[in-house]
Amino acid sequence: MSWLQYAATRRQRAATACLFLTGAALIAAAARLSYANIEPQRAKAAQRRKVLEDFIARKRAAVAGPGAEAGAGSHPQPDAPKT
Repeated sequence: MSWLQYAATRRQRAATACLFLTGAALIAAAARLSYANIEPQRAKAAQRRKVLEDFIARKRAAVAGPGAEAGAGSHPQPDAPKT
C-alpha cells in the first residue's frame, strides 16, 4: 500500500506550491525583520548594563563610607589582562 493512492491534480500541486512559497516568504520576512532589530536591542542592553553598573558602584561607595578609597574593600581588584 502506498502513501498516496491517487496522484495530485495540477490544481492541487499548484495550491501546494503556492502555500509552500507563501510560508517560505513569511519566514524570510520574519528573519529579515529580526536581524534588522538586533542593533537597537544591543544598544538598549548596553545602556541598561551601564546604568546598572553605575548604580552598583554608587551603592558600594555608600556602603564603604566617606573617605574610603576605590577598591579598598574586602574584594581585591582583578589583575589587568596580559598582552
